[in-house]
Amino acid sequence: ARARELHRLAAEADALAASRRSERDRLILQLRAEDPQRWSYTALAEALGCSRELVALVLRRNS
Repeated sequence: ARARELHRLAAEADALAASRRSERDRLILQLRAEDPQRWSYTALAEALGCSRELVALVLRRNS
């Protein structure tokens, strides 16, 4: 029973993480599309608390 509960909690955490990643990616794409001058890779990374490399990866993956 304990293992089943832990498995359920892990699945919920995975689903939440996927949802948050999707929201982060959507926000990166939206902001960059609205104003690429204002939302440089560095500005996006600082605003979202992630690396410039991650911002670049998201933008490349969705171009």
